[in-house]
Amino acid sequence: MHRIARRILPALGLLLAGTAAEAQYTVYGVTNVAGQQQLVSFSSATPGAVTTLGATGANLTGIDFRPANGLLYGYDGSRVYTVSLTTGAATLVGDIDDLTGGAGGVDFNPVADRLRLVDGAGTSLRVNVDASTTIVDGSLAYAAGDPNAGSSPFVTAVAYTNSVAGAASTTLYGIDTRNGTLVTVNPPNNGTLNTVGSLGLGTLSAINGFDIVTVGGTNTAFFAALGAGSISNLYTVNLGTGAATLVGAVNAGGGLAGIAAVATVPEPSTWLLMGSGLLAVGAMARRRART
Repeated sequence: MHRIARRILPALGLLLAGTAAEAQYTVYGVTNVAGQQQLVSFSSATPGAVTTLGATGANLTGIDFRPANGLLYGYDGSRVYTVSLTTGAATLVGDIDDLTGGAGGVDFNPVADRLRLVDGAGTSLRVNVDASTTIVDGSLAYAAGDPNAGSSPFVTAVAYTNSVAGAASTTLYGIDTRNGTLVTVNPPNNGTLNTVGSLGLGTLSAINGFDIVTVGGTNTAFFAALGAGSISNLYTVNLGTGAATLVGAVNAGGGLAGIAAVATVPEPSTWLLMGSGLLAVGAMARRRART
């Protein structure tokens, strides 16, 4: 390897590592304001600064980005939509079997490219959104030997890890709002629940949102829980322990009924700074090489 390259590559690694460590995310959510559902967005670092993007024209109970095509999808209890990130408008994709157990969660499996739907009654579905076909999987139930074995789960939010196109493996997590716990669904098609740990928030409202965003192989979990005054609070969730850490209140005008997060594209100034740094390192290396 050329001596200059040997000097530049470590510097590039440091720059990229710094960028990953300071990663920010854009979180989208749906909330009802004055009787009309709106799509909103905010930075994961500053959830109090909310942008209203527009009315969905539907009553979505959950949203998620589909890794296979990058589009935002929504579900209203019997229909699947795509949702515009610029106007908020929901466009019908197809009708599917209903979830009859009330509030539930939605998330795309990045390996199988199927939409997972669950509800508070323990129903678990796999949906091919392109064909509008549904497979009914095993009902959600705690594994024998689990601390909550024998109790009725109330899982109202789910999210998969490794949420990127072409993922080779994934794990399905859920939020049992009655117990206030983080769980895994493993195997997901069997509906077997395993308790990870308490969120530390007590019993929770079924009006919530949960998503996992994956950047550079790192999974970051966000949870929006309804708080005082019908305002949602944004938390990060430790996938190893279940512990939730408050980020801040989401001033969206109402509680969030679903969230979906994506990595924020760095500002042009950030790329300029990175490029300038690499040029400086290269110039220094060339000067040293001549001496």
